[in-house]
Amino acid sequence: MKDSIQHILLTTPIHQLSFFTSIPRKEISYERRLEAIPKHSLQVPTLLVLTDVKDWNKINDRNITEQLLQDPHLVGIVLCCLEKIVIDEDTIQLFEECQVPLIQVFESNLSKMTEYQPSYSQLSLELIGYEEKGFVQLATELSKGLNTPLLYLNEMNQIIWQTATKEVQQEANRWLNTRRFSENEEGIFTPHYIHLNESSRQTLLASGELAMWQRQMLDRLAALTALYIQKESRYIELQEKMKEHFIYDLLYHKFESKKEMIRQGKAWGWNLERPHYLLVINTAFSDSSLSEIDCLDQIVDDLQISKNQIIPFQFQEQIIILVEDQERLPLNERKTAIVEKAEILHKDLTMKWRQFQFTIGIGKWYEDTIYLNKSYQEAKLALKFGQRWFEDKFIFHIRDLGILHLLIHLHHELLFDFSQEYLSELICADESNGTEYIKTLQVYIQYEGKITEASDALFIHPNTLRNRIKKIEEITGTHLQEPEEYMNLTIATRILSFLNM
Repeated sequence: MKDSIQHILLTTPIHQLSFFTSIPRKEISYERRLEAIPKHSLQVPTLLVLTDVKDWNKINDRNITEQLLQDPHLVGIVLCCLEKIVIDEDTIQLFEECQVPLIQVFESNLSKMTEYQPSYSQLSLELIGYEEKGFVQLATELSKGLNTPLLYLNEMNQIIWQTATKEVQQEANRWLNTRRFSENEEGIFTPHYIHLNESSRQTLLASGELAMWQRQMLDRLAALTALYIQKESRYIELQEKMKEHFIYDLLYHKFESKKEMIRQGKAWGWNLERPHYLLVINTAFSDSSLSEIDCLDQIVDDLQISKNQIIPFQFQEQIIILVEDQERLPLNERKTAIVEKAEILHKDLTMKWRQFQFTIGIGKWYEDTIYLNKSYQEAKLALKFGQRWFEDKFIFHIRDLGILHLLIHLHHELLFDFSQEYLSELICADESNGTEYIKTLQVYIQYEGKITEASDALFIHPNTLRNRIKKIEEITGTHLQEPEEYMNLTIATRILSFLNM
């Protein structure tokens, strides 16, 4: 295996590998290395090792790529660069279809990598690289490069992280339920053990059809993981990374299997079998002497202690709360019920954490928790728009947006054209004359045409507001007392506010 792509992979630290395509399991040997894209046909099996940015850019040229891939003596391409190289998806697809490996090594000189020999000192360097990139990124890369699903199991054999399809997850669960691990076990899955101590271990589960060199790479990953989590603090850190991955999937993807989502949730002590409301809490921090991140951690800890059938966690500098639905209310009463709970939560948080100003966004209720990702996007939208439009409120439900909830799914160009049709003259007047017609109209609409309340919010006399409204009607050619024209101006104004966020 001396002069083969597999030898390069086995002698390169895992953290310095990135796979654009999967690598065939059968050994791929070469007789020659070439460090530039050839101008003529290759005469012997050749590996291209490209270190020049001009050559990397040529890989994205379809004509050059197709010519390269037609050469039967090209066995693969290795791109050497310390920074991540961007390759077009169409180009990657071509390499994949032709089964020609395309790899990046995060090193300027490949010869340094092929001189690598496993030793205690090199293992220390690999561990440093592992710490920099983390298990999830490294395992995801290996899963792609080795073309195998990977499933990370905790001590109770619960799947807490995976790159597998729904079908593979189901097969893995059946396999786990019917077999006991043994060191020499063969089958549709192969366990790679992560030993924490003499009596405790976790498992990295992979395909049972892997070649020996692929198993060796996964054994290296398992060994590095075991070394990394020997200290309790790092064990907790790794578990948190797994939890972050699950949370990301929960909030941004729709799980293919509700059963698998519930199973993974139980690994973190969450019961997602019942419906949940989803709240997003934003914080405005005023005390510069404290760390906001540390405070958010403390707030989440306090919420966890309080229980009350909620699941709180921090995500992207916001606090997310899942509130278990314990009542079978009619659909039209659900908004009132969750807003009341949010008001109690807001009051409690404000009293204890006076250095914060809390605002809460609430998504729609879905009977099936598999749609929590939709509720999350709605809660963020309600929070983002509500803070801009409803200045005197702290809690915003997605239904507060009314028709705007539908409009935001339209293409921005259509929305822009609609708002300009009604507001372009007001915008031009504000820009040319320094008037505040747009702001006046926004506040007037926000207070539902109530002159006294709107003028107080604008800090102007009611007669001044009346004069401005009259001028707005003249400029736009509309009459705000006409329901349809008022509605159109309201929608146009809210769209403008949305587009300016």
